[in-house]
Amino acid sequence: MKDTLQRVVTIQQDVQKKIDGWIQRLSRSAIEQEERRYELMYGKPLSEKEIIEIKKGVVVRYAMILIVPVLVIVLTVLNQGVM
Repeated sequence: MKDTLQRVVTIQQDVQKKIDGWIQRLSRSAIEQEERRYELMYGKPLSEKEIIEIKKGVVVRYAMILIVPVLVIVLTVLNQGVM
């Protein structure tokens, strides 16, 4: 049982690392743009809290881009099945 739990923890950590990498890659350009704008306006770098907010916005944007078409397709298929 302990061996199984250890494997589950290892898999979870690997998945978390991959997701973090994807988020970092997707949000890199948005963070760079905001850093330049913020430094020009205020003369100081972005805080960690602001960087996290930018990442949240990027994740939500991509999630909507993926979820809405899938939802439309699923509802269309379900509607065809009803008729």
